[in-house]
Amino acid sequence: MSGSGDIKQGTIAKFMRKRTQLVGFETGLNKHTQYAIEFLDNAIDALESWWWKTKKKPRLPDQLDEKYIEEIREKIKDDVYDSISLSKKLEKKVRAGKPVDIPVRKKESLDDRVTRFRKFLVPFRGLINRREPLVVMQLTEVFMPDLVPLDDEEGFKVYEFTCFDNGVGMVPSDLEKFGIYLASSKSEKLRQTRGSQGFGSPSAFSDAQNTTGKPIFTISQRFTAKKATVADFYTTTSNTKDYVAGPIQMELPFKHGTYIRLNYLNIQYRRGYADTYAEMASLLNSHVTIVFIDPYGDVYIYPRRVNKFPEEPKYAQPHPASIRIGEFQDLLRETTEDSLYGFLTRAFTRLSAAKAKSIIKATNKELRKRHKDTISTRTPTESLSKLEVELLYKNFSSEDYIAPPTDTVVPVGEEVFEQTIQMAYNPEFVCAVTRKPTSGKGLSFAVEVCIAYGGDIKPATSATMVLWRFVNRVPKLRDNSDCATWKASAMVNWRNYKVKTFDNGIPRGPIMVFIHVCGAYVHVMFKGQSKQALAEDEVLLKEIKLALEQAGRKFRRFITKRERAKRKAKRAGVLSMYADQFAESLVSIVNAADPKSKYDAEVVASRLRSSIAGYDSHPEDEEDEEEEEEKELVGDDSD
Repeated sequence: MSGSGDIKQGTIAKFMRKRTQLVGFETGLNKHTQYAIEFLDNAIDALESWWWKTKKKPRLPDQLDEKYIEEIREKIKDDVYDSISLSKKLEKKVRAGKPVDIPVRKKESLDDRVTRFRKFLVPFRGLINRREPLVVMQLTEVFMPDLVPLDDEEGFKVYEFTCFDNGVGMVPSDLEKFGIYLASSKSEKLRQTRGSQGFGSPSAFSDAQNTTGKPIFTISQRFTAKKATVADFYTTTSNTKDYVAGPIQMELPFKHGTYIRLNYLNIQYRRGYADTYAEMASLLNSHVTIVFIDPYGDVYIYPRRVNKFPEEPKYAQPHPASIRIGEFQDLLRETTEDSLYGFLTRAFTRLSAAKAKSIIKATNKELRKRHKDTISTRTPTESLSKLEVELLYKNFSSEDYIAPPTDTVVPVGEEVFEQTIQMAYNPEFVCAVTRKPTSGKGLSFAVEVCIAYGGDIKPATSATMVLWRFVNRVPKLRDNSDCATWKASAMVNWRNYKVKTFDNGIPRGPIMVFIHVCGAYVHVMFKGQSKQALAEDEVLLKEIKLALEQAGRKFRRFITKRERAKRKAKRAGVLSMYADQFAESLVSIVNAADPKSKYDAEVVASRLRSSIAGYDSHPEDEEDEEEEEEKELVGDDSD
């Protein structure tokens, strides 16, 4: 029989081009957030890479000076506008049958796009020249009547998304791969980074092209280069790029970084999504200044709050406990080691020379039972038979191994966590807990939690306003109830810590709970390519619960101390209220008994009041208001 058959070979690019919703680019309000997620994460990764690689690190002050923030606002105010309000006015005129004058959008040349880039940089030139780690995102609603009419019945709008960072930048060969599926710096090895598969920006580019048919414009300059690479391109389903213009090299007014501009189609932007993501990302990435300009023309600036970058995480070598037989076979095929001994001792962590010899000895014992030739430490890996590989893996997986090293985990740290939350929300109480790294699935991870109460934190109306999830410093705003962090929080008996809860077990009141899980481990624990929820691993659930309970005990001590002080003040207030009557009675008795003694009732009352410990001069009604507010959060023994 002959013929080509029915099965056709496709590419990952072609598959993902039609299924960008798998990584979060489905039509809806969350699509705006997804664009912010993908490019903000890439930008912060680039900034950290620059910091770790550059030999001349800038001397950053402890925090970004407020004057630079005001400088940005002053320079940018004439360039931003409320594009959504303008769109609604135009729609109203169209529905009323009035003429609408929309300037024709001329086709931009590469020079026009570069000119726009130069203008975009102007407000931020001061920070760029001072080498401040900076990310700028701007989202604007634009009018393309040739693509989507102003009064579109389905409510679709065209948005222009821009992102700039002054991070490590890309060399031309890296820029050639950027935006192509699985062209990732992190896909081969696991370490604590924000991404792992390389689906993010390619999916964003695919969605942008699918919905508007417009090309992607990029500028990038490596921190070691003298010129930037400029390109206008489409990505294709064959994992290549189709250039509209460029790539060309040119000198531009910045030393390093990456700039991206694209258009996409979606429903109208609404606050509480992309802007919330930028705000939450700034909390655990306080070593970076983030600027977000939304379609309403509102400028959100989240200044750098610390002057230290996190330590560079190490790559996590495979641990024997995380290896399955298929992966074991793949590693054997791909190894560059000539001998079996070299493969076992160098391809895995925590596998010593003695352990390797023990595995080979146990394998030989089983080979002899089958009357087969034995193997040795010098046996070439490529000469191993199928049976030998299977027996090797059987003995390899049955050994006990030391837990994986924890130097692959880089937590935020209690001090920085508390400082950041204190500066952001000015709470009455803030407490952070960082658990010691532990391991699961053969990879190390650590859990950090922070509880903040009072201050600028308003009483929450829903659980999502209280519990904020982070994975490797990245906020997770979707699939809350499907995530291990959410479920572990609901497992805590919050009443033990004087905290009332919603029906789903999440705390309620003027309180915020932050949970951060970090380490290479999380990349194998995500439930989907959109990376919004972690699977319920038993070790992970236990670590989160223990961290929350540890922070909860500190919070309970704070509440108990405050309640005790209030009770003491209240008793003192009652005593002081009757001090005058008591003093008068006492003085009258003493003076009547001893006519020579002449005690002054006012002096006695004053001394009584000054001797009452904990006397509080707050008015009664103010104290009652505080007690009523406290009841919204803090439970008492009678509940």
